[in-house]
Amino acid sequence: MDNSDPIPDVSYRAPSIEESGIEILDLELFRARLKRYHFDPYQPHRVKYYCFLYITQGEGEHLIDFQRYPYRSGSFIFINPNQVHAFDSSDQPQGKMINVTPAFFANSAANIRTSYFVSFHLNRASSPVLQLSPPLDQSCRVLLDEVGKAQQERGKDDLVVQLLFVALLVKLARQRQSHLAHLSEQQKERFGQFLNLVEQHFGQLREASQYAGLMHTSYKSLNQLCKSCCGQTAKQLIDFRTILEIKRKLVMDGLSTQETASDLSFEDTSYLNKYFKRLTGQTPAAFKRDNEF
Repeated sequence: MDNSDPIPDVSYRAPSIEESGIEILDLELFRARLKRYHFDPYQPHRVKYYCFLYITQGEGEHLIDFQRYPYRSGSFIFINPNQVHAFDSSDQPQGKMINVTPAFFANSAANIRTSYFVSFHLNRASSPVLQLSPPLDQSCRVLLDEVGKAQQERGKDDLVVQLLFVALLVKLARQRQSHLAHLSEQQKERFGQFLNLVEQHFGQLREASQYAGLMHTSYKSLNQLCKSCCGQTAKQLIDFRTILEIKRKLVMDGLSTQETASDLSFEDTSYLNKYFKRLTGQTPAAFKRDNEF
């Protein structure tokens, strides 16, 4: 892909499934349909929906936001809206792709504790690839099969489809968040609130004290919360998200350092250069040159 070309945005693309908001596609069938798509799945592309990959057989690597994550049989891969990902053309895994619209996801999660649905892989708390335990692997197969059957039988009723999908999400979330078992539900929800605020405001706010103010808590309490939840300070998480966005804009959107500085409310290009080099060890220009697709 020419780096001057913008990374394609891929919208939810199944008109026949649009009404229900969830599509389960066999990966082999997905590969057989490649010529129908207006984008190349093996090149970085930004999805506008939730994309989950369930690997039943095979191994390889999947690119998500500049990092390659290894997977193998029994892996479940989480990709959030607006993340950029790409398949590896040398890998031919078996399994399922589950595409879910944000509206369907929100409706499904509405009556469940919100801490289950925090996007933890947007920080360093966990990997976007979850290796399923044997019992969970079996449950995943069964529940996905049942979702498919319910879609065929549902008529105009999405309730069964939604409940089955929620059951799958809860099972996955429980294993994924096992490292948070020592935390109270209030701590999980407060940490989720912080991450959501960072997602909303990282382009303007980069100090932990500013987020503490938005959460009506102290700087010290916010730092203690973040350290308990993922071993990182609030500032480290804010910087992690900001650096990720700088990388996306430079490489995936093809912006200049000056344009990126303006978009993310840096005082000037010099400040962005110092900030980026201090946290990554290289200049934005060097990073962009080294990561041309």
